[in-house]
Formats: sequence, C-alpha cells, structure tokens
Amino acid sequence: MKGLIGKKIGMTQVFNDEGNLVPVTVVDVSTCQVVGKRTPEKDQYSAVTLGFGEIREKVLNQAQRGFFKKNNAGLRRHLKEFRVTPEDAAQFNVGDAVKADLFTKGQLVDVTGTTKGRGFSGVMRRWSFKGSQTKTHGTHEYQRHPGAIGQRKTPGRTYPNKKMPGHYGVDQVTTQNLTVVDVDTEKGLLLIKGAIPGHNDAIVYVRPSVKAALRAQHKAARG
Repeated sequence: MKGLIGKKIGMTQVFNDEGNLVPVTVVDVSTCQVVGKRTPEKDQYSAVTLGFGEIREKVLNQAQRGFFKKNNAGLRRHLKEFRVTPEDAAQFNVGDAVKADLFTKGQLVDVTGTTKGRGFSGVMRRWSFKGSQTKTHGTHEYQRHPGAIGQRKTPGRTYPNKKMPGHYGVDQVTTQNLTVVDVDTEKGLLLIKGAIPGHNDAIVYVRPSVKAALRAQHKAARG
C-alpha cells in the first residue's frame, strides 16, 4: 500500500469534465519526503517512512535528531510508515520527494484523519437519539434525555458500551472510496471529492482504496 501524508486545506468546488459542480477537499502534499526505509532482511518487513512538514532542529529531541542524521534525511515534523512490497520500496531512496502524481485523476482513495473535537455532548448530538416525544402530562425538561439505562435488581448494573453522554469527537476515522477529482503536481495539491475527517490544517493520510484493490483481486481470480 502506497500513500501520502497531507494537510487538509479546506473545501471548495470545481467543475468536472461533464460540466457538473463537484464539492472537493483540497489536500496539500507538497512537502512529502522519504526519510527512512524498512527492509525484510533487517526489520522482517518492508515499508517506507515518509516525513511531512518542515521543522526547526531545536524543536526536536535528541532521539529524533539522531534518526534524521542516521538516515541523512531532511527534518520533518510528521512521520508515517506505509507498508509496501519490496519491489515498490526499491523504487524509493531516502531523501526522494514523493509528489502528488503518486495518485491519478479518477482514482479511488481512502483518507484517514482525526475528527473535530465536540467536547462533552448529550445523546442526541453524540448518538443521534430522537429524544422524548412526551411533552405533556407531567414530563418536565426531559425531551433530550437518554431514558432508561439499566434493569432492576437483575443484573443490577448498566451494561458496558451503553450509548450515553460523553466525550464526542477526536477519533481516528477513515473515509473510504473517495474519488481524486484532480491532481496539481506543480503546487502539490490533491482535490478529493467530498468531505474528509478533520479540521482545516489537520494532518491526514491518503492511501489507495482497499476495497477497489480487493475487487480487482477477486475479478482477476475469477478470470
């Protein structure tokens, strides 16, 4: 699986080749660089470590400085390993820039990011509860409450994983099968159809679609 680290710039809209207006999310992948490699001989698996975003050396700790110095790589703020085959890993060298043309126009991708934080939220916002429909006959201030959460004496407790009020957001979420509408290699931008997880300026990881790859494998196996 190849992939890129990017920064979510925000959303806009473009016209496609058919003249239809398409909402897209702009992802900046301009500073992606190979900063390390994993090999089956040394690490028992094959992977490429990408870095994204520039950073000053004084901000890094000693271990981080040693990692970049050992690999003779440029300093990067965010790191991420992408599992690849040994053949794909051989195509990259430490220090190589990985550009937006890793993906093509029309390709399906999966985008992983951290959702926006919503703080402590009630059940209607957090779990989309309908709420109480009883607004008369002595019911007071109970329209947005969760209702009963347990049983009587047996078992005498509330089951785990009950949908209740609590912290909402700041979860790692992957949105699958999004279409790459356009690729701007010069500016290092990907235009991806639809919304992706995270706030503006959030770090996201873009990979080829897993489901599309599985469909292709099944189709090839059927002949």
